[in-house]
Amino acid sequence: MSDSLPDEVVLEILHRLPAKSLIRLSIAVYGRVTFRIAFGFDPRSNDYKVVRIAIPFEEEKPPLVEVYSLNEGSWRITSAGTSLTKGISFNGWLQPAASLNGAVHFAATDMDNANSSFVLSFDLGDEVFRIISVPNGIFGDVVQTLVHRGSLSLLCNHNNEFRTNKFCSVWVMKEYGVVDSWTKQFTVDFNGGMVRVLGLRKNGHILVEARVRSGWELSSYDPESQQVNNIGIHGMAYDFHIDNYMESLVMLDKPNDAVSRREVSRKRKCR
Repeated sequence: MSDSLPDEVVLEILHRLPAKSLIRLSIAVYGRVTFRIAFGFDPRSNDYKVVRIAIPFEEEKPPLVEVYSLNEGSWRITSAGTSLTKGISFNGWLQPAASLNGAVHFAATDMDNANSSFVLSFDLGDEVFRIISVPNGIFGDVVQTLVHRGSLSLLCNHNNEFRTNKFCSVWVMKEYGVVDSWTKQFTVDFNGGMVRVLGLRKNGHILVEARVRSGWELSSYDPESQQVNNIGIHGMAYDFHIDNYMESLVMLDKPNDAVSRREVSRKRKCR
């Protein structure tokens, strides 16, 4: 989200990182592909996992789905990709996937099925894909999944340059997995230089990408006062990305047994 760091600064940071603190990435040759990557937590195995989906340009090849387990410290190729249709297309390639209820969620479209749109979830426990339907016509030009106040949500940006009326509709699934519980929370009209909604804040304000005289900036929009306030972060067009975070004591270079140890300690104190 911040301005780009000079190359020499980035190299210095990487040089000072302990080798053991870095996760070793696997290298594989897929040919021409597009990647989708997600990070989430599997509560059943108490394990953090990275999901990497490689979709080949060759339509006859199924997507390749790999999972990195923090506990195991290694990558595995799963058979989940064979269940996806060849016409699957992810909406908003650079947008983060929403992690909720032991699954990661992507906005997707099936090009082979009348461009039907839906939320595609990948269960981190049984490692299978599932489809969560959405109301017809709610997807926009750029759609992002996110978790807002504990619920699966969608940011549907209708901001194509050829549109005369540009806006973003925010949808929330009140009850997870229940299609009829999708509810339209509000709509943001793109005025005052706003071009895209990026995320929602706890105080009800909305993080937006806005165009100003000096370029592009990350701003906070108050839907009640309809005021846009500059946060002080500048960048290039469509170069801003927002994601949730939570403080954690989990070490990326060790198995995630901190919760297990805490539970054992708690039981001992109760005796």
